[in-house]
Amino acid sequence: MKLTLAIPGLTWLDSYDGAEVSRALETPALSQLLGRAQLTPQIISLSSLEAYPFEKANLNLACLSAQQDGLDTQNGDWLIADPVHLRIDRDRAVLADVGVMHLTQQEADTLVADLNRHFVEEGLLFYAPTPGRWYLQIAQPVQARFNPLPDVVGENVDAHRPQGEDALAWDRRQNEIQMFLFTHPLNQLREEQGEPTVNSLWLWGNGLPATPSQTSGVLYSDADITRILAQASGSVPEGAPYSLAALLEDTTAVSSAWVQLDRLLAAAQYRDAWGWREGLVALETDWFAPLLEAMRQGRIHHLTLITHGDAGFRASLTRRDLWKFWRRAHPLPTLYSRIS
Repeated sequence: MKLTLAIPGLTWLDSYDGAEVSRALETPALSQLLGRAQLTPQIISLSSLEAYPFEKANLNLACLSAQQDGLDTQNGDWLIADPVHLRIDRDRAVLADVGVMHLTQQEADTLVADLNRHFVEEGLLFYAPTPGRWYLQIAQPVQARFNPLPDVVGENVDAHRPQGEDALAWDRRQNEIQMFLFTHPLNQLREEQGEPTVNSLWLWGNGLPATPSQTSGVLYSDADITRILAQASGSVPEGAPYSLAALLEDTTAVSSAWVQLDRLLAAAQYRDAWGWREGLVALETDWFAPLLEAMRQGRIHHLTLITHGDAGFRASLTRRDLWKFWRRAHPLPTLYSRIS
């Protein structure tokens, strides 16, 4: 089988201290796989990684996702308007997504109804078909570019403001939305209960009105963008398996598979160094050591490892590469030596 393994967060996202955070990690199988592989630096975003198995880029994810959630997108322009929590950290605002909020559908419905009453004169119409995925319908075409939510989680939002012709207008709208949500009674109640508030919406997802085309084999992924594009192209990805053993049991007759493992992602995004290190040790047991053995046995004949970030890379190796003993193991801290 030809296996592509996408592991967002495999390298520490703050590359300046990546070598220190990954120092003395016991991952001998991963180090050997990286040492035997053809290792190519590849700086890509998380959203690009999630869209990797598809030919078309910059697609209109908002329309595709809204249609999949049962909304009629024939009229106006559309944006994803995901509920988020902004936290002030020293001199910057850091974004957390709905995964930290435990938001109910009733709460989402309440906030969206009040947003619609407040912004009706601006021609903005909000929808919340699920607690964690909201949309914004706009009468006029959107003349701005927005950074995808996956690229902003855990990051300073000031570095991800809208760009383009109407960027200032959309920046103003987002500020107005934040001020409205900040004073909303529901958020005050959530704060009293010790829950993170929905104090902003992250707008994103506009793009080209085209149908994606899948280029990889069988998909295993829980990532939003991957699942939106897969469904739009006529397929539904399987959930990411917990271990290589589970994957091989499920793919006995599969010649090519793409697997995205997100077990390191939250710890990497929220800079939880301890959790990230624990996650890597678990992946060594569940994936990297079994991968090394499966390649030696010929059950996997070609492996590609991909990750994102400033220290991102693409590592490709075949069973024959494992016998190139002159290639030394490549411990994780050495991945950051090329980052200035």
